[in-house]
Amino acid sequence: MELHIFNGDCAFEAWRSSGGTAAALVWRENYLEGRIPGKAVPPEEFERIRAEELHRLMPELDREKILAELRKMDQAVAGLSGRDSVFLWFDACMYDQIMLSRILFLLENTPARVFLVCEDVVWGEHPELFVEKKPEARLLSGADLRLFASAWEAVAEGEETLRRFPAGEGAGRFPFLAKALARYREEFPGADDLGRSERQLLEIIRSGKHSGPEIFRAAGACEEHPFMGDTMCRRLLEGLAARRLIEIRPGGDSVRYLPAGR
Repeated sequence: MELHIFNGDCAFEAWRSSGGTAAALVWRENYLEGRIPGKAVPPEEFERIRAEELHRLMPELDREKILAELRKMDQAVAGLSGRDSVFLWFDACMYDQIMLSRILFLLENTPARVFLVCEDVVWGEHPELFVEKKPEARLLSGADLRLFASAWEAVAEGEETLRRFPAGEGAGRFPFLAKALARYREEFPGADDLGRSERQLLEIIRSGKHSGPEIFRAAGACEEHPFMGDTMCRRLLEGLAARRLIEIRPGGDSVRYLPAGR
C-alpha cells in the first residue's frame, strides 16, 4: 500500500485534483494549542487527553468524535507493514513541522518506507506540485526519524527540555524543523508573561489595527513562515481579553479589538 499523509483538507483536495488515487490520510490536529502529554504517556491516554483539549478549544465538536478521529489517525500509521510506503506532504511553518515531528515519532520504528516532501509552499494552492515533487521525495533514514522523534519528545516534555534541545540539530538536512523549534521556544511566556504570538497581537492592536481580518493579516506578516489560522488567532485574542489586556467590542457584523481602557 502507498499511503499519503497531508497537513490539511486543502492539500488533500489539491492532491486528488492532481490525479492522486492512492490511500490518503488528513492529519487533523493542532499541537500548537492545548496541553501536550509527556512522551511516556500511552497512546490511548494521549488520544484521550488531546480529545479533551480539542473539545475545550472547540466545544461545538463532539468529544467522542474527536477521540475517534485521533485514534483512526494513530492506528493508520501503527498498522503499516514492510510492504507499505508513506509519503508525507508538509510545508515549512511551525504548525506543520510540529505535526510532522509527532507523526514521525509514531513512525520511528515502522517497517514501512517513509518519504518526506517538505516545501515552503501552500500545497492547497499548487496541485501541479504533487506530480512534480513526488520523484524528489526524500527517503528518511533511521537517523532522520530519530531526529524528528526526539524533537517531538522535547516538545512534549515542555519548556526546560525543549530549551536543552540542540538549537541547530538537523539544521543542515532539515532547516525548516530547526527554525520551527526555535520559533516554538518563543511561544513560552517571557518576563511580561506573554508568548511571542500574544505579544505581536497586542502590538498590532496598539498600532491601530482593530478588525479581526486586518489583525490576522498583520500577524501573518510578522512571521517568516506564517502558521496561524484565523480561529487560532481569534482564540489568542479572546485569551488577551480574558486577561484584560485588550477589549472586544461589537461593531455591526463584526467585532473590534481595542487596547484595554480605550
